Amino acid sequence: MKLKMLLAGLTLASTVALGAGPQLSVAPGLQFGATKYDSIDNFSFNLLGAENQSMSGFDLSLIGYRQINGNFNGGHLAVFGFEAFRVAGDMTGVSLALWNDVGGNLNGGTIGIVNTTRGNATFNLGGVNYVEGKAMVQLGFVNYSQSVGGLQFGFVNATQNLEGIQVGFVNYAANGILPVLPIINFRKSF
Repeated sequence: MKLKMLLAGLTLASTVALGAGPQLSVAPGLQFGATKYDSIDNFSFNLLGAENQSMSGFDLSLIGYRQINGNFNGGHLAVFGFEAFRVAGDMTGVSLALWNDVGGNLNGGTIGIVNTTRGNATFNLGGVNYVEGKAMVQLGFVNYSQSVGGLQFGFVNATQNLEGIQVGFVNYAANGILPVLPIINFRKSF
């Protein structure tokens, strides 16, 4: 009995010290292999969603809600696409979901109907792309970024600070050759 208790204690201590994983989650709060306070270091399979502290590796979800309270490094795939994927910190990697929401910087890409990033973003492909910081490439129906350092390609493109090019039906750039132009817009000193 003492040996079983010792092994259980060592297993728990190594999980806390080294990070948890792999994880199987039925729904947030009903998770096996990790809790919402644990970091996943390899693989997570989620039926209706999951919540963890941070994640490094591959995250596979069917539908639902996926929350990472810290940073995410790796790949995320919502198999049926009907999922909200939220990262409170920085994301390095790629995510395919209905809604991708990154609270920090995105170094990689998001593919979804709606993509929101509160820091800087490398690549967004979706219906609506919204970046509060600087975006490098945005491809979508409606694209907004505080600053653009590369390309916005969509039906409607908008930015305050354009350091690249906009291609679309309506292009707004506060520092563009003209603030609003159809088809193409670029900054004044391009």
